[in-house]
Amino acid sequence: MEQELLQQNAQHKDWACTEDMMKLTKGGKALYMHPLPADITGVSAEEGEVDGSVFDRYRNQLYKQASFKPYVIAAMIFLSKFKNPAEILTNLEARGKARQDYK
Repeated sequence: MEQELLQQNAQHKDWACTEDMMKLTKGGKALYMHPLPADITGVSAEEGEVDGSVFDRYRNQLYKQASFKPYVIAAMIFLSKFKNPAEILTNLEARGKARQDYK
């Protein structure tokens, strides 16, 4: 599978989010977002998908976005396990019990 994905990635080696590409956006102010991890040219890869300067400019926004991933994943798991998740959450809230702390 890894080899298959590497071959797929090789088909897009000619594409990267560069400063020149960003200049083509409205006022040169497009917001660069990526689900991370990203291959950053000159930082984590010789030929990445984003220039280091572009990544650095949006580093805070990227890391903030990435910080939500555990909650999104937990919500997706919860939604896939129960038929009526809203009812379950309402019942849990109605109990008024704090989460148990394991020390």
